[in-house]
Amino acid sequence: MARVLFSSFATPAAEALRASLIEAGFTVVPHGLGTAPAVDFSTVAVAVIDVGERVDLAIAQTRRWRLELGDQIVPILWLLPDSSAAIAHQGYEAGAEACLSRLAEPVTLAAQVKALARTQAAAERLAVKAGETLLLGDRLRKAHAALEREHELGRRIHRGFLPAALPEVGAIRFSIVHRPQNANGGDFFDVRRLDEHHLGFFLGDVLGRAASGSLLGVLVKQATVLKEITGNRYRLVPPEEALVEVNRTLIGLSLDDPPLVAMLVGSMDVRNGDVSIARAGLPAPVHIPAKGEVEVWSVPGPFLGTAETTYSPRRATLQPGDKLLFASDGASPPGELPDPLLAAATRHRDLSGEAFTAALATDLLPLSRHADDFTLLLAERLVR
Repeated sequence: MARVLFSSFATPAAEALRASLIEAGFTVVPHGLGTAPAVDFSTVAVAVIDVGERVDLAIAQTRRWRLELGDQIVPILWLLPDSSAAIAHQGYEAGAEACLSRLAEPVTLAAQVKALARTQAAAERLAVKAGETLLLGDRLRKAHAALEREHELGRRIHRGFLPAALPEVGAIRFSIVHRPQNANGGDFFDVRRLDEHHLGFFLGDVLGRAASGSLLGVLVKQATVLKEITGNRYRLVPPEEALVEVNRTLIGLSLDDPPLVAMLVGSMDVRNGDVSIARAGLPAPVHIPAKGEVEVWSVPGPFLGTAETTYSPRRATLQPGDKLLFASDGASPPGELPDPLLAAATRHRDLSGEAFTAALATDLLPLSRHADDFTLLLAERLVR
């Protein structure tokens, strides 16, 4: 049963009240009204003050207890000498939660004390839950800070693996526009010189991987082999074979939530503009010829990381003045026909290099409807 602090003068009437509380099952701790010693409230559920004729002492003691209690919740009940509303008002002003005539039936007094004890118990439970919530909130903040540090590390590693400059070989030039749209960044790209006459390139996008997109992009980039070296000899790996090996690498991770990666791989002979392309889920490339209609090159291919499969290449030749445009999902926003990417490429076809990709970015970035990275990679054969 609840522990009750009973403060009163040593009178027969006060003793009768204390006895009625004991009889009701409460543990009663006596206290002299107006005495100075501090009270240990740690085990007290309800404090009862028998006001008697010394309202001034009851007021002073109630206020002192409120100061001692601070944020601790212990209801205080005043027992009034009669049903005086004026004294009850003083009690509430001093800090009492309830006022009851000492002439009330013992069962009424017991019921009032029980009600206040329930209030105190409920307040304690809420205080415990509030403390647990604060502790949980602190742990969540620390966990979030740690996760953010890991994300920042992933972002730095990802940025460190993106090329600072693209190679220029013969009449072939590459241009890039890369705009990270979120904190993690899933797009990755590279252009590699394979030998004296060949360039290899790729563009990819890790989908649905907010926490690990950056690091998965680095993994895929490292797994993309465009040139195999054996002793003093080497072999240029066709784009469709490169995609098959990357796909196997991703499947081999055996993750509970398999990564979904879109990617396009290509190779080009800088002497004559011969190009070979294989695609896995990424938007189809756009061919902008020096003369003729701008067109989308249909290159079939499923996403990487889903299942064992093969990829079909498309082979063609870029003529002097031709451009070939590759875009990540974020740079190919959905819309009504004509396709925004195709329409922008047609609109700015007379521009070249960085001026061309910058103009496309200006048109397409406002159309992006989701927080995906925006990347455009342009391959161009110059007129010489």
